Amino acid sequence: MKTVAYDKNGIYINGKKEKIVSGAIHYFRVVPEYWEDRLLKLKESGCNCVETYICWNLHEKKQGEFDFSGWLDFTKFLELSQKLGLYAIVRPGPYICSEWDLGGLPWWLLKYPKISLRCSDETYLSLCEPFLRKVCALLRPHLISNGGNIIFVQIENEYGSVGNDKKYLRWLKDLYIEEGIDCEFVTSDGASDTQLNAGTLPDVLATVNLGVEPERYLNVLKRIRPNQPCGIMEFWNGRCDTFGTDNPRRDVEEIKNSLGVVLDKTEILSLYMFHGGTNFGFMNGGTKIGEDSLPYATTYDVDAPLDEYGRRTKKYYAEQELICKALGKEVVNTAKDVIIKEYRDIKYIGECSLKESGLKLNSMESLNVKTMEECDQGFGYIIYEMHTEVYEHGGYIILPEFGDIAHIYVDGKYQKTISSCKEGEKIELKESGKHTVFVVVEALGRLCQSVKPKNFKGLLGDSLVARIEEPVWHPQQVYYNYKIYNLPVDELPEKYDGKASVNEPAFYKYEFMADTKEDTVLHLKGFTRGVAFINGFNLGRHWAFPDIDNKLYIPAPLLKEGKNEIVIFDILHKDEEKEIILRENW
Repeated sequence: MKTVAYDKNGIYINGKKEKIVSGAIHYFRVVPEYWEDRLLKLKESGCNCVETYICWNLHEKKQGEFDFSGWLDFTKFLELSQKLGLYAIVRPGPYICSEWDLGGLPWWLLKYPKISLRCSDETYLSLCEPFLRKVCALLRPHLISNGGNIIFVQIENEYGSVGNDKKYLRWLKDLYIEEGIDCEFVTSDGASDTQLNAGTLPDVLATVNLGVEPERYLNVLKRIRPNQPCGIMEFWNGRCDTFGTDNPRRDVEEIKNSLGVVLDKTEILSLYMFHGGTNFGFMNGGTKIGEDSLPYATTYDVDAPLDEYGRRTKKYYAEQELICKALGKEVVNTAKDVIIKEYRDIKYIGECSLKESGLKLNSMESLNVKTMEECDQGFGYIIYEMHTEVYEHGGYIILPEFGDIAHIYVDGKYQKTISSCKEGEKIELKESGKHTVFVVVEALGRLCQSVKPKNFKGLLGDSLVARIEEPVWHPQQVYYNYKIYNLPVDELPEKYDGKASVNEPAFYKYEFMADTKEDTVLHLKGFTRGVAFINGFNLGRHWAFPDIDNKLYIPAPLLKEGKNEIVIFDILHKDEEKEIILRENW
């Protein structure tokens, strides 16, 4: 039986000492047709191992309904990596962080009002156990002891940054062992006493995550764990962008110097990311910067050695030289990089506002406002309708708290857009009489790095409050009885024969012909913010900012030979010239 072991001097596979140099590629961020290409480039970089998370919230989108097929068939990903001679490190979660919505935890966990996440809370454990057992059953044939290539399984991810429940960590490890996972186990944490002591177990290989000052942080690990090999699970090649930012690229010479140090000082090392890929659909998570919640961008390029389109960068060749030298390999480059194709003659078909789209939105009546999760909705947009009446002196509505972006309409007329509202934001009602108020909330991605991860979407308070301006009393009233509409944008209109008014949500349709299927990039001009679809597939969120290209990657497998359809949902129609192009640069 093939085995994995370690001591303070190194990692041993079948009794032979091996330095493990890995790279992170997430199967769920890359179309399956490109898995082998990315893995080949990983091998040719000199790496001898691939590392991937397993993403719970994709495999169990609805509670109790599991999907491990097609794009989600990580066993096929593992088979391809083994065929190329790569070992594998698997990180099944249940939490992955990774700038992913709710850190990979399913949104429907938030439907349980008293649940505590990422600890030994009985409800939480009972909900993640079925997923983990199914994952273990799929992983078992791919363990090195069973002839596969998995050498390490991670039991939790950066847990020392948020908790210290050793009972929870022990429960996870015991479950893996009970399910026949007989390889070695690993954890990864920040390189501090607090994080390392809280985030791992004595009988698990502890590793650190870092990007700079490797000697300083590796010394912390060595001091805390002197009887194990030194390891880095995430050597950060770059940073993830939030929308509206364009992070500077990490200097190639600086990364070479840091990588040279960690190759010399560690026995197990993984580049994060080797290839980032794309946060398709609504899967980009959010982060907190000060008081503001900011969503991560759709691109997950993260300044990796392979760019978002799978092309080798200067960083790739610099790291390849060092890795091949460290592992005694010859530098070889046989894989080909794609060329982004330009598609012309894009035809505008038409547009329609949301209200004339013909989409039948699920709705419910409620005494108080409810969060998106309470309305059994995971992603997209949610609309609240209420009715009020003011008299000759007017009044205003006070909005409850919400963490994303809300658009306010009174009697069908757009009033204002508000971002990350604490309770107290006011909407003035000047005209006396009865009014209909719509609040359209767009969910921008749940926090993935938080000690309090219950990041609900939609309006978070019980109700809207109206203050009626009268000469003496100025009464405030809590408003009840709402109609709430779900807009997950999982269906698209059939007809585009309308005309959107300024500041209302709308859909736009375009067509183009493709004689061959090649990678391309969709650039959007004149749009505000929303999502875009190619042949019905959700490419991810788009968001226009000054001086930043509003673009989305389209891999060739998502195209058709012949006619292709692009639909863009835009949350606020602007009276500007709209244009889309399909090529690498605008």
